[in-house]
Amino acid sequence: MASPCPSSNDRNLVTRIRAGDARAFEQLFRAYYEELCDLAARMVGADGTAEELVQEGFFHLWQIRVQWEVSSTLRGYLRTMVRNRVLNHLRRQQLERRWGGRPSQGDESDIVLLSAEPRRTDDDVASNELAEAIQRAIAELPPRCRETFLLRREQNLSYVEIAAIMHIAPRTVEAQIHTALKKLRARLGDWL
Repeated sequence: MASPCPSSNDRNLVTRIRAGDARAFEQLFRAYYEELCDLAARMVGADGTAEELVQEGFFHLWQIRVQWEVSSTLRGYLRTMVRNRVLNHLRRQQLERRWGGRPSQGDESDIVLLSAEPRRTDDDVASNELAEAIQRAIAELPPRCRETFLLRREQNLSYVEIAAIMHIAPRTVEAQIHTALKKLRARLGDWL
């Protein structure tokens, strides 16, 4: 089933925002903010965190406004943007809990962390070396491949969003991501 096309009102609003019209952006924000906060709060379970994630989403949207493309409805685009941010936030929280990061407020594992053995200096050095190796490996990727990879991994954009920004097909984005991961695995083989 094809996704619905943006209405002429949606297209007009996107065009104005892409041109830097702050009033159009404010109109978009006011029209969808509460709905998106409700969606995020249902997923994340905390109103403050939900609002923060929605605000971050809008901030990012303003930052990329010049390249912004909407191929579905604005409501659908914004809901997907928020859903992706919430899912990334939940994954990050899960990783922090798994690897001993600072737990969220009210987490009963506070007691466990207080009694846990401090990290060894060797672990810190190894962690820093791995982080540097990853950065070097990413820097060595071909430019388009690197740009696609970073939009996916750092900006948490979907293949469709990346395709719109880079003016390429979603299948090309998928191929670029696959290539990047293959090259990174080969380059970081000693670490993995």
